[in-house]
Amino acid sequence: MNNYTKSKNENTQPKMAPELRKYIKLLNGKEVLDLGVGKGYNSVLLSNFGFNVTGVDISNESLKYIEENFDCANLTLINKDVREFEIEKNKYDLILSSNVLHFMPKEDFLKIIKKIKENLKEDGLIYISVFSKEDPSSKLNKDFKENTCISYFSKEEILDIFSDFTTILISDEYSLDLGHGKPHYHGMIKYIGKK
Repeated sequence: MNNYTKSKNENTQPKMAPELRKYIKLLNGKEVLDLGVGKGYNSVLLSNFGFNVTGVDISNESLKYIEENFDCANLTLINKDVREFEIEKNKYDLILSSNVLHFMPKEDFLKIIKKIKENLKEDGLIYISVFSKEDPSSKLNKDFKENTCISYFSKEEILDIFSDFTTILISDEYSLDLGHGKPHYHGMIKYIGKK
């Protein structure tokens, strides 16, 4: 797989999460669901690598950004809250959610994970990345924005949640975020598992 994507704007080049890119070859099929597609970086590249991707996001602005900046024949975008999206049983070979599920109460996170686990194809993969308890904002004991809930996770907690999956990757990282606002750090848990 190369970095080629059909971008309408030469200044807009998506980058797939490196750990996802590394293990994508383990997929048996071509159907992908991205819950909280955002600006579509994982989904755009997966689409251009020949996967049939469904991207779900509550933000019209994010979906519009994808449509305006990328040509993706294999990418279907759905404007919906990921908590309300019904996952079709045994359709998806990969379900991913990158930097999304920590922006909700843990109860909602667990409900979504339950739906993912129940509906992912046998031998399918899940990829998630969420804030760790080491994220600097966890120590502030307040939300970034009004009406925003942020949940934090430990590596052990994620492993426990996915104890019925085969763990392919679990990492606990601390890195600089240059993607929005002033440069700041995040603690992240990244998990890839096989059903």
